[in-house]
Amino acid sequence: MTKIFSSKAISFVCILFIFGCSQIDKSKSISSESDNSELAEKELDSAFKKMWKNVTLTNATEYFKTDVSDDFFTINADGIVQNKAELLADTKRLEMLEILSFEFFDQKIKFYDNVGIINGRIKAFSDGTYVGEIFYTAIFVKYNDTWKYENWQGTWTKDSPPPPSFDSENESK
Repeated sequence: MTKIFSSKAISFVCILFIFGCSQIDKSKSISSESDNSELAEKELDSAFKKMWKNVTLTNATEYFKTDVSDDFFTINADGIVQNKAELLADTKRLEMLEILSFEFFDQKIKFYDNVGIINGRIKAFSDGTYVGEIFYTAIFVKYNDTWKYENWQGTWTKDSPPPPSFDSENESK
């Protein structure tokens, strides 16, 4: 009977030990995932800020060479759909992005492996005058440790004043 009790006790201790060690590994894994999540969120936020600074008439050409996916496309709030080459050729739109000022809010960053999705809202101002608000989604894809700008979609909010006309040069041709 003593041998049975001893083997049961030893088995119980082993099970507790194994269970305890597996919990330690899980907490390390959760901590590691959390660290990776925070890092990815910081990287995406940085990529978004860099993108917004560079989608202007002055900076777009160089930025689009290095930080924008070849598969890039945009669906703008005014309904214009453009690929990478079409947006670069649309100097009127790039100039508009350069002269307006913007206030970003309600931003949410999510990522799924190598895809980052940023949603939020923007208020646009022209010389301090409010001209509209846009819901946006920006998508980035990680290629070789670099988040590349892949897609933009903007939608005027229902409370925005009537949008100004920023007809694409491509549309007027």
